[in-house]
Amino acid sequence: MRVASKIEVSAFHRPEPLDLCLDIWMQWQRRNDMGLGWRGRAALYEGESAADSEQLYDNMDSNAAEAVEAVMGGLPRHLDWAIRRRCGIATVWRFPNLDFAQALAEAEGELKKKLKNNIATRNFFV
Repeated sequence: MRVASKIEVSAFHRPEPLDLCLDIWMQWQRRNDMGLGWRGRAALYEGESAADSEQLYDNMDSNAAEAVEAVMGGLPRHLDWAIRRRCGIATVWRFPNLDFAQALAEAEGELKKKLKNNIATRNFFV
């Protein structure tokens, strides 16, 4: 007779809201740009109500990524670069007089504060 053994399951770890926003932004940064632009007459006949749920989620992700990009554009250059370096978008730290770890901590704090107030990203912080 076999006895069922216990299966250990780790507790659910909810990702940080800032990490979720940055993951969406990184995917948006690395997207294929070939499908952008006017899609011909098909765009004239499609309505927002006809969109499937996958397209709606893609639109929400795009809005969140664009919000992250806009917020980062308002940060001082060294903070913007620190986030880009953290996410692998920028490969070199171009501010040798500044400590990367300190700049990153400051950048994450500023970004988190601004994304909490943005309409496209504030739901991640609830």
